[in-house]
Order: sequence, then C-alpha cells, then structure tokens
Amino acid sequence: MRTGDWLLKPPSRIAATFDQVGPAVAWLAEEYGRTCTALLWPDRIPMKDRLQSARDLLPRGVDVQWGEWLHGGRFATIGMICCPNRHVPHQCPGSA
Repeated sequence: MRTGDWLLKPPSRIAATFDQVGPAVAWLAEEYGRTCTALLWPDRIPMKDRLQSARDLLPRGVDVQWGEWLHGGRFATIGMICCPNRHVPHQCPGSA
C-alpha cells in the first residue's frame, strides 16, 4: 500500500489535519510520545532526527510514516499524509 492511498479511507479515519508544517510535526511528536512507553527498542531513531526529517519532507509534499514494534508483538504506525499528494491522484478527504 502506498501511503497516499490512505486518502481513499473514509474521512472518519482522519485523526487531524494541518495547513502548516509546524503543527503537523508537533502532532507527530505528540502521537509518537504516547507510544514511547511500549516501544520494544526505545530511541532507535532519536526523536530530534525524526522531527528534523519530517520538517524537511512535509513541505516538499513527501508523506511521513513512522512505525515501531511494541511489546507483545504489536506494531504502531503514525503517519502524516500530504494532500494533495505527489504520488497518487486521489482527492483530499472532505473535498467535493
């Protein structure tokens, strides 16, 4: 699945939307912080590196997807999908 294909999901699956990079990156950090206590390998990629990468990629229209294994064999994924998206022709959710 391409990350941009998430734009095909129902709008009810959208946790948040942003028009600015700063708040989008802050949301990613907050959501990731909620999973930190359950990470199998904490700090494998330092948060400062994740945030720096997201600040670079999002303004260029590149989706950001973070995934980590959690204790108990669970997997958490946090993503910020750009819309319009440079890789898929899907409409932005909620647009007519």
